[in-house]
Amino acid sequence: MTEVLETLPAEFASRIENVEVVVEDEPTDEQIRGAGLDPEEDTLFGLYEGIPLEERGHQYAALPDKISIFYLPIVETCTSTAEIRDEVRTTVLHEVAHFFGIDDEDLDEWGY
Repeated sequence: MTEVLETLPAEFASRIENVEVVVEDEPTDEQIRGAGLDPEEDTLFGLYEGIPLEERGHQYAALPDKISIFYLPIVETCTSTAEIRDEVRTTVLHEVAHFFGIDDEDLDEWGY
């Protein structure tokens, strides 16, 4: 995960601040529902929780935003170490994109 963040282009990396990136075992039912999914049928690989950068005012001050990467759903879905690595990369980039205000429709169109 750290190596993904370290490879972000400078114009993005320099703008990421006040964001905590964590690895958790799995999402809670509340997190799954909050993403508009059904906990009985769906899961999440990652989740961005916060105020996207483009929605912040000049004097924005708040607790850190949070990007969670959910380890167990990724490991249970992927079949190899290489596939796990690729999925973690895709998931981290997907959640960082949400920090920058990019929505799921655009990410789906771009393959993330």
